[in-house]
Amino acid sequence: MTVKVSQVSSRLVKVIRDEDPVFLAAAEMRNHNMGSMLVVDNKGKVVGIITERDVVRAAAEKRVDSRVSEYMTEEVKGVTEDTTVEEALAVMLENGFRHLPVVGKDGKVTGIISIRDLAKALTDSHFLQYGKEWVDVKGSGMICPVCGLEIDEYGYCNCGTGSS
Repeated sequence: MTVKVSQVSSRLVKVIRDEDPVFLAAAEMRNHNMGSMLVVDNKGKVVGIITERDVVRAAAEKRVDSRVSEYMTEEVKGVTEDTTVEEALAVMLENGFRHLPVVGKDGKVTGIISIRDLAKALTDSHFLQYGKEWVDVKGSGMICPVCGLEIDEYGYCNCGTGSS
């Protein structure tokens, strides 16, 4: 089964303005438990992405009052909702990224995918078999393709293949 990034990406997309201070980006990332934010200009156009690494760099230089535009990455690369997890991981590894925007068919950003999301999708047996997390599979009536038994309310089947 091929898992698409749309199945594992975050639907929460927060943006920050390029003229806002870095400390505001840091506070927003902390408040929403996020590792990156898209950066927009005063017209709402995406002009960059700021990440935890950028915030740490600004903090180390004692410049958290600086504008986000001074620390963001301007060349934003993303993937589409139909991109496979493996393809998204290749983009991240080739570019040294840990976060990628996910773009829908309408050209708008629908989410952000992190390297943690991809690692989870590639190692979680439920994602590999069903394209869903174990909490979405347990007690759902889904059948283990190996032993033929239903995944129970704890996320287990008889043979352990469907188990987390």
